[in-house]
Amino acid sequence: MGPEGGAPSDERERPVQYRRFDRTRSLAERVQPPRTMRGLILLVAVVGGIGTLVAIGGLKAMEWTETEGFCSKCHTMAPEAKAYSLSVHRDVTCAECHVKPGLGGLIEAKLNGAKQTLEILTGSFPKPIPAPDHSKLPDPKDTCLKCHSLGDIAGDGNPTKIIVKPRFRDDKANTRETVAVVVRPPELGSEKGAPGAHWHVKQKVEFTSPDEQSRKIDWVGVTYKDGRKKQFIARPEVGISSDVRPDVRRLMDDETTRRMNCIDCHNRVGHELPSPDEAIDESIAAGKISQDLPYIKREGISRVDREYSSVAEADQAIGGIRRLYRARYPLVATTRRAEVNRAVRELKLIYGLVATPNMKTIAETYPNNLGHQTSRGCFRCHDGDHYQVTAGGRVLKKTIPWECTTCHTFPQTGKTVSSVSLLGEPESHKDRLWVFNHKYDASSLDPSDTGGFCANCHNSGAAKVNHDEMLYRHPAAIEKAGLGACRYCHQPSSCARCHKKPVLNAGKPYVHRRRDLLGEGG
Repeated sequence: MGPEGGAPSDERERPVQYRRFDRTRSLAERVQPPRTMRGLILLVAVVGGIGTLVAIGGLKAMEWTETEGFCSKCHTMAPEAKAYSLSVHRDVTCAECHVKPGLGGLIEAKLNGAKQTLEILTGSFPKPIPAPDHSKLPDPKDTCLKCHSLGDIAGDGNPTKIIVKPRFRDDKANTRETVAVVVRPPELGSEKGAPGAHWHVKQKVEFTSPDEQSRKIDWVGVTYKDGRKKQFIARPEVGISSDVRPDVRRLMDDETTRRMNCIDCHNRVGHELPSPDEAIDESIAAGKISQDLPYIKREGISRVDREYSSVAEADQAIGGIRRLYRARYPLVATTRRAEVNRAVRELKLIYGLVATPNMKTIAETYPNNLGHQTSRGCFRCHDGDHYQVTAGGRVLKKTIPWECTTCHTFPQTGKTVSSVSLLGEPESHKDRLWVFNHKYDASSLDPSDTGGFCANCHNSGAAKVNHDEMLYRHPAAIEKAGLGACRYCHQPSSCARCHKKPVLNAGKPYVHRRRDLLGEGG
C-alpha cells in the first residue's frame, strides 16, 4: 500500500521475489548483460586486462623456455651448458638454432621437450645425452645464414686467415713451439677449381653415412655448377673394383643420404670445448700453469684426459701431481710449492670444463668435425681412401684431395715461425716421389739452417724412416722411427689398406703393438 493506503506508487517498493535456479536455462540466459554502458566498459577493461596479463606472461614464459637459463636447469644438459657459456654464440638463444621456424617447428620442439622431461622424472634418460640428429635440426638457411652471409665467408676477395697457436711438448722442459698455418682464401686454392674449405657449400655435395652425426662417410657425390658430376666411394665399401654400382646402390639404400651444409663441419659451433691438450697449452701460454715445472704438460694430460667415476676421484688423481714432485723432484716441491698448487688448481678447472662424470662425458664424447686435430673431421672424406668412380662404375686411382695444401698451407712448427707461404708449393714439390728424391736436389742444404719449413719434417722423426725397407720390413722400420713419424704424413687409412686393424687411430694416443701391425693372425 502507498502512504495514503492506495496502490503502490513505485515499482521499487514492491516486495522482493526470489526465483528458483532454473538449470534448464542456457548460460546466455542465466548471465545477465550489464545494464549500463559504464558497466560494459568496466567489464571489457577487466577481461581485457586479465587477458593481456595472461598473454604477456605466457609469451615471456615461452621465451624463457627457449633460453640457456631454462635449458641449463636440467642437470642432463650440464656438458652442453658449459660449452655454450664459452661459445662465441652464447648470446644466441637455444631455440634460434634448435627449433625449426613456424608453428610446426614449435610444436615439435615442445613435444620433444615433454618427452625429455618425462625421461628425467623417470630417470630413464641416456648417459651421455646423444648429440642431435643433424637431419632434425633446422636448415642452416634459417639459422646460420640469418647472420652470416655466404658471400662473406665463401666469396672471392676474402682476407687471408693466418692461425698461430702455441704448443708445448710433453718433454721435461715442456718445450714451447709455435704452429702457424694460412687458411687459403678462394683465389689461393691449391689447385684450380678447389677454392678452399668453403668450397663444399658453393657446390652441391651429397654423401651417405650410417650414423646420425655423420662420423663415417662412405660415398660422396658432387654436382658442379656447370652440370658436371663426380662420385667417390670409400675403399672398404668396394666389392669388385671394375663395377661398384651395386655397392653404391647398397649404400644409398642402407645409409642416410644428405646434402652437405654448414653443420656437417661446424657441428659443435654452439657447444665447442677445447681438447685437454689445447686447454693445457693455453693455460701454460697464459702463465696459469708454470712451464718450469718438469713434465707438467705430460702429467697434466695423463690425468685430465681420462675417465673418472666422479669429480672427487678426478681431483684426487690430479692432486697426485704434488706427490709426484715430492717423490721425484723434492727441490721443486719445496721451492715451487705455490706454482705446483696453482697448476693443480688449474688442471682441476680444466677437467671440470671438458668432462662431466655423472653424465659419462669426456672430451672425446662429442667430436668436433671442424678440422682434424681432435677427431677425424675433414679426414672423413679427405683421407686419401675415397676413390673416384666413373659413370660405368669403374674405380679410378684418383682420390678426393687429401694433401695438407688443399685447404691451408703446410704447417710451420718450431720455436719461431720464420715465414708463412701464402701460395702453393713449388712445382718440384708436386712430384709424387719428391719426398724421396729431394735430398738429391737439396744435398748442400742443412735443414737446421732453413728456419722452419724443412725442419718441420726433419725434426719430426719422419726423416728417420727408411722408406726403402717399408715394403717388406716396415714393422721394424716403424718401430725404429716411432709411430709419430709415420703419423706426420699418413692417415689411418694408409695402414687399413693392408691391415685388419688401423695402426693410427686419429685423435687418440698411438700405442704400437706388433699384433696391430700384422693383424689378429700375425
